[in-house]
Amino acid sequence: MNYHQILALIAVLTGNAGDDFAALKSGGAGPKAPITQILCPHPLPANEIEGKTVFCGTVQVPEDHAKPDGKKIPLQFSILKSWSQYPEPDPLVYLQGGPGGSAISQIPLYARTFEAWRKTRDVVFWDQRSAGLSGQSVKCFNALAANAAKIAKKNYTTTDITGANKDSNTVADCLKEIEAAGIDIAKYNTFENAKDVRTITKALGYETYNLYGISYGTKLALETMRVAPEGIRSVIIDGVAPPWVKLYETLTLKIGEAIENVVVQCKADESCNKTYPDLDKIIIETLHMAKAGKVMHQGKPVDTLTIFRPFDERNEKYGNLSMTPYIPAFIYELHRGKEMPTVDMLVARNFVMPMPGDDDVSAASASLPKEQRALLSTLADNAAIAQRVQKSNENVMEQLRDAVDVSTNYGPVATLFDQELEKALLAKKASDPASVEKVLTDYVALQTTQASKEALAAFVKAHVAGESQTRLLALIDGMSAAELSASFAIIKRDAAKSEADFFGNMYLFNYACQEDMPFNTYEGYKQYTASAKYPYIGDAYDPLANMVFGSCIPFKRQQRDNWQTPVVSDIPTLSIGGLYDSQTPASWAKVAVEKLSNAQVFMIPEAGHGAVLYQSCVADMGVAFINNPQRKLSDACPKSIKIHWHVPDWAKAAK
Repeated sequence: MNYHQILALIAVLTGNAGDDFAALKSGGAGPKAPITQILCPHPLPANEIEGKTVFCGTVQVPEDHAKPDGKKIPLQFSILKSWSQYPEPDPLVYLQGGPGGSAISQIPLYARTFEAWRKTRDVVFWDQRSAGLSGQSVKCFNALAANAAKIAKKNYTTTDITGANKDSNTVADCLKEIEAAGIDIAKYNTFENAKDVRTITKALGYETYNLYGISYGTKLALETMRVAPEGIRSVIIDGVAPPWVKLYETLTLKIGEAIENVVVQCKADESCNKTYPDLDKIIIETLHMAKAGKVMHQGKPVDTLTIFRPFDERNEKYGNLSMTPYIPAFIYELHRGKEMPTVDMLVARNFVMPMPGDDDVSAASASLPKEQRALLSTLADNAAIAQRVQKSNENVMEQLRDAVDVSTNYGPVATLFDQELEKALLAKKASDPASVEKVLTDYVALQTTQASKEALAAFVKAHVAGESQTRLLALIDGMSAAELSASFAIIKRDAAKSEADFFGNMYLFNYACQEDMPFNTYEGYKQYTASAKYPYIGDAYDPLANMVFGSCIPFKRQQRDNWQTPVVSDIPTLSIGGLYDSQTPASWAKVAVEKLSNAQVFMIPEAGHGAVLYQSCVADMGVAFINNPQRKLSDACPKSIKIHWHVPDWAKAAK
């Protein structure tokens, strides 16, 4: 937190301008979409004060916007208040990816990501219907309990994608439970999400707003421009997935394009092209060699997945050093079969580059004058001190929150019971591994059981023996009603950890299977993959394709008008593609704007999925665009990003 933020915070806390969130605390801007304040997920950043700088709540929206007076569903939202005392009236509204991802649970990440926008305007985000914390209304807890072991093994569906076993998988069980609960799952789609955007912004009191979508959020942004454009001032789409592309048939396009972009960038650099002149050819040859078992490292064969890894592992490594400079050397070393210092380094690190440090600053500044290097060294020292202080503060805050969690939320008896139960179950797992499946199933089932001493004791008697059982039963017997409730709250908390992956996938399946599968087929995927430039690319994507297409079998396809038609709009739009994005191809940033008459497109080097998360200049670009959507931006950002290609000793000797 800098001094400007501190002064702004003091102004918020001491000012006499009133409560900026007063209208929300009293129910929002209108009765049609009422608002209820809730506690924000913790931990919050140290510089945020709940109810003052950040506000969390739920807003009631129609399940079916064609029936505005019908059934309502709650969506969880958060507002990060602008640091300015004179904020712009139009906030930045962030649309999360996935589909099914949670923005609300990642407030610290998005507080950092959108810090630059917050200097002038509020930042708003929420968990969409059938997503994140807003997905509670479409969860299938009975199916979860009945299939806990399968879910723990990520075995959601049959691998038989022909449909022969469509009623025998966990996804089908979940859908049956949702239908039995009277939930119209067909209304949990991007069209209704787009209608939610305008409903929520109006309920929060914003007449105009700006959109920033990443991944699925770009699909939602484009659909909002199509069906609910009222109030949209400008749009940024980053890591773009247009609704009209065959996303699941072309699963392999993204990694293929990421590989080609490395090849193109290397060829455009004199040093890289001279050192690795036939990179594209060598990649293909190395893949063929690996498939034939002819690529070895440390006495073991290297498979095709290992060769694809460095092209893919660059995603979601925000703030880490780039792996791109090392890829050509990595490929050439595997192909040569001689000394492999680059391969050794990447494999030892499990293809995860470290955070930048002193050595990286020294290397990057080596060509600068002595005085400038000294200045940068001092700045690096100060940065290291600041990082240590920040980490120390975060650790203290986390410890305090844990202490409050134990003493306030659960209490000592429930906490002790949880600790003793964990010890006993871990001991049972070690002595009887075969029991894990039954233990897991019964434990998850407890979260949907009426809280009672009898239910808790029955679980203990079934799975714990000896002195551990005696201690646990004694603790249960001595629990008050509040302590018993706290124990079941802990169970729900723990079960949530095991269920997060499954429900995250269910949210994804819900959108993909209903909206995209009407014009995506497994046969189409196989045909496209077979025609890919880089051989054996299916080795990396066949398991994902089998899971998605197989899981979609129980769903009813929801064919919609215009879903496959490019959006036509004159709303100012900034479209951004990351050149090593292995989730959505960078080229889709151009595809998305074919019918957008007021759009600008930029390709960002050294950026993966959501370029703003990788390169700070993308935030500069985005802020400039939002502040003046009619401004024509220069290519200063992509041009400023340089790749310093790695040349190992063996390559230097070969020159």
